[in-house]
Amino acid sequence: MSTHWLITDIWGQHATLDPFLRRLEAIAPDWQVLDPYSGQRFAFEDETQAYQYFLHRCSKATYQQKLEAVLEQAQQPLTLLACSAGANALWPLLDGPLASKIRKAVLVYGSTIPEQPITPRCDTALLLCRGDNGVTGHQERLAQHSTLLLSDAPHGFLNPRAPGYHPDAAAEAEAWLQQQLTR
Repeated sequence: MSTHWLITDIWGQHATLDPFLRRLEAIAPDWQVLDPYSGQRFAFEDETQAYQYFLHRCSKATYQQKLEAVLEQAQQPLTLLACSAGANALWPLLDGPLASKIRKAVLVYGSTIPEQPITPRCDTALLLCRGDNGVTGHQERLAQHSTLLLSDAPHGFLNPRAPGYHPDAAAEAEAWLQQQLTR
């Protein structure tokens, strides 16, 4: 089993994710991808279609169960990079017994993270969008137990398929992510 996992957003695996994955492989060559659709690639027309398909095909609870299964099978500590729906699925697991299987968790724009007051039991870094609900109101609490970077870019700014994609903010965030993933 790989020790590095990318847990995708609702868009799952797609051609525009491949260059990002290649850049991650410069950090560690053994990245695996966990997505809501078991590796099946889709080219959604827009975010609404992607979200509706995510809810219909996978659901938030099922995605978290998939992630739990990966953690339960881990024989050595994992480094996890989780984006949006993936970050939302991972966050509640960070204060439970499965956190012992995680070397480092880096969560990117998980919009439900501020609503869930947990204390991560593993090394955790958060890259959140200042404009997402609750982020600024819970900034101090979130920074107490994790490395926190707030971006002014919109939700989805790393993903070329998302309406919030912002190339300059994505490049800046990737540099920060690389730092976090190698610590």
